This record gives sequence, C-alpha cells and structure tokens, in this order.
Amino acid sequence: MKKGILIASLLLVGLSLNALGDGHLAEEQSKYAITTVNVAAKDIDKYVKSVASSPVFQSIGAYAAGYCRTVTGQDYPGQVLVWSVFPNVAAALVGGSKYDPSNAPRAMAKLAKLREFKNSSNWVPLKVAAPRDAGYTRVSRIKVAPANVPALVAALTQLEKEIQDAGHDTFSNSLLMPFGGGTQVAGTLTLRSSTEDEKTMGAVIDDFFTGASWADTWRQEGRPLIDEYVNDQFEVCQRVYSAE
Repeated sequence: MKKGILIASLLLVGLSLNALGDGHLAEEQSKYAITTVNVAAKDIDKYVKSVASSPVFQSIGAYAAGYCRTVTGQDYPGQVLVWSVFPNVAAALVGGSKYDPSNAPRAMAKLAKLREFKNSSNWVPLKVAAPRDAGYTRVSRIKVAPANVPALVAALTQLEKEIQDAGHDTFSNSLLMPFGGGTQVAGTLTLRSSTEDEKTMGAVIDDFFTGASWADTWRQEGRPLIDEYVNDQFEVCQRVYSAE
C-alpha cells in the first residue's frame, strides 16, 4: 500500500462515516480495521499452506490473519483473498506500509512466486461479527445510499438474531466499507454472511426458500435498502495467524 494515500484515505473514512450519521456505526468502526490482498494462486493448496507459515503477519503488526478462497463466482482462476486484522485504521495503514505485496521483499520471494498479485484494499466495519477460525461465506458487493446504511445495519443485526434463534447458531452478518481500494470496490459496501460450513449455509438458504419466518425480515426490512448487487460469490475462509 502506498504511503501517499494515507491522508486522503483518512479523510475519506471520516467523511463517509459522518455521512452515515449514526454514532453506533462509529463505535463499530473503532473496534478494528482490515487489509486484504487479492491474488491468483497458481496452486491454491500450495499457496495457502505457504501463507499459513508466513512471518509477514507478525512483521506488519496484525493481531489476526487468514485467507479466503473463492469457490463459486470467481473473477479469475485461482482467486484467493488474504486478510489481516488490526486494532484500528492507523495500525492497518502503518502495517500496510511495511509490506508491499506487488513488490515482495526477498524474504517473501518464495511465497510471491506462488501467486500473481491482483489488488489490495482496506476496510472498516459498519457491522461487526464474532470472529471465527473457519467458515463458509457468501460475499456480496452492494450499493447502498448513505442515508440507508444505519437502517441496513439494524436489519442485518435483527436478521442475524432471527436466523440464529431458528437453529443456525453459527450464522453471522458483517458489513464492511472499503477505502483506498481502487475502482474494484469504490462506491460499494461488502456484505459477508457466514456459517461454519457449506452444509449449514445451504440449510439457511433452503429455509429461506421454504418460508422461514425470518425471510420476511430480509424481504421487507433488508433487501429494499440495497440499490444494486455488483458481485456475489461464495468463499471458504480459514484463520492461520493470531498474535500471542
């Protein structure tokens, strides 16, 4: 990540959160920040194994890290996202300045040879979800009018509880706002709906189509607030690093 985006990124984050006009969202944002790196892995299994043993996460000051491999809706073959979690935006930007994935240092050369760098971004949470070590995730990039974001967060929170109460206790929703991510994510939010595995995700979707009571919450209070779906994928995610 280039240092030159530091001031502009911070200004964009501040303006965007102020435009949302909700103190709860600012409280959520203060809990952590995320950096992501998208790559095309030549051999996904070999690459993620190398990611798990990489010292880069400790060197950049992340307190958790992992990967998500795209299993449907791939933008390109071998699509893998590597994520790092930081306590706040400042830590994420400082951490990003210590490692440029497009120009990996010699110590990371072996790992870099296993993939083609695509792009990177930074994120702040508008709705957080409890962290998990592994999971199956539907990832939707969406467009939402800023004035509707607080209502969407409330609907996602209510929906999460209703789905959990219906027996899918590992289900969670998170909503993330990008900054400094380029044209790939500008003007969108990312909705991540996760379960422990693909079987549970399938059961949630089956329940929706067979008339689960919580489906009305989504149809009436959630979906109408989304102006457009820009992308929609499934990922399998795994945490590989936690700071001691």
